[in-house]
Parts: sequence; C-alpha cells; structure tokens
Amino acid sequence: MDNFDWIDMTMKMNEVRLFSRTLVHRYTPALERTNQEYDLLSQLIKNEEGMTPIKLSKAMCLNKTIVSRLIDSLSKNGYVTKKPDINDKRSYSVCISEMGRKELQKIYEFYLSPIYKLRKKLGDEEFFKLISSIEKANKIMNEE
Repeated sequence: MDNFDWIDMTMKMNEVRLFSRTLVHRYTPALERTNQEYDLLSQLIKNEEGMTPIKLSKAMCLNKTIVSRLIDSLSKNGYVTKKPDINDKRSYSVCISEMGRKELQKIYEFYLSPIYKLRKKLGDEEFFKLISSIEKANKIMNEE
C-alpha cells in the first residue's frame, strides 16, 4: 500500500460512504420491498431474457445466498418468475413479472430522485464526469 496520509484517506473514505448511503439508504415508508429487492428487479428489467442467480449475484455484488433469498421473497410475492434451464435441470433463470414491472414503475421516481437531483444541481457535464469516474472506480475495485 502506498504511504498516503491515512487520516486524510479515512476522511475521503467517509465521504464516499456518506455519498453511497445518501443515495440508497433513505427511509421508505410507502415502499413495499427492500432496496436490494428493487435493485434485483432493476437488474431484471434491463435483461429481458432473464438472469441466473449467479449472474444476478455478480451484477449486484452480493453473495449467492442473499440473492437466492431475494429471489425467493420476490417469487413468493409474484414479482419474479423462475424459468428452468432446459439443458441443465439444476439451473434456472429469473425473469421480472408484469407485477414486478408495475412495482418498479410505481417507485422509480422516489428511487431515482437522488440521482436526478444530483444531475440537475451539477449540470450535465459535471454529472457525466462524476458518473464516468464512478464507473472507472467500480471497474478498478472489482478487478480480481
């Protein structure tokens, strides 16, 4: 590890943590699902053909056990469906149901309001620079 001033780096880490928490961890009294469940539904709406639990796990940066619990909860409540793999009876894909689509549509404004606010306040140029830097950082942090 490079010899950066650890106190300064701790403060920077706290800023990153606060930014992340501010975007995601907000009180949501009107919402019926957890943020992780909404994240899973959002992953599925981008992938019409469905996703395996392992692909969801990688996309969400969660372990497979947590993703399986999320899938079970969403499936039980009718927000997702499981499609067996015809080539591998042990595997399946998860697809968003019409009910899941309606739930996402209902909450998207609340769920995305922090990012819309950020874009409006920063302006497009600064906002997209920030997003680009975050994407680069995510890529670096997820290298194996």
